[in-house]
Amino acid sequence: MSHSDRRYHRVVRALLVGAVLLASRPGGAAELAAFVSGATPSPNWSGAGFGVSFTITLLNLVGLELEGARQGGVVTDSSMLSASGRAFLAPPIGRFVPYGGLAVGAYKQTLGSNDQWGTVSGVFVGARIKLPLGLLIKGEYEWVNLPNDALMKMDARFYGGVGISF
Repeated sequence: MSHSDRRYHRVVRALLVGAVLLASRPGGAAELAAFVSGATPSPNWSGAGFGVSFTITLLNLVGLELEGARQGGVVTDSSMLSASGRAFLAPPIGRFVPYGGLAVGAYKQTLGSNDQWGTVSGVFVGARIKLPLGLLIKGEYEWVNLPNDALMKMDARFYGGVGISF
């Protein structure tokens, strides 16, 4: 093998190692995710829920998140839309990141021709796994606090989603 062939192979190897290291790096400080959800008690809520979240992580420990979600109801023409701000602690353990925190926001429930607007709060726990190329998988459980006069009672919400870190 000639000297120029060896140099060429070294450059190719260096580029491949660099590409592998870059592809396997942990995700960035911001995340955009989409999810599907369910809620309890199940007599009120169907499994047809979905939403999006935008998260910023500060100091690799504290998270701030904006979330919008829609949960479909079992009864025809019933649903709940919510928008919330969330703050949480998320100590990373390698690529696995458990987290927990508090949420506050607003909701609109629809039941037939009746609409109701109000405030919602919650306590949540979850985990995300950071994958190569900035991808992530996350799951969460939230204990939901709605006013006593809400059109449809909701005790908890659970979801799974995918996203991207940047």
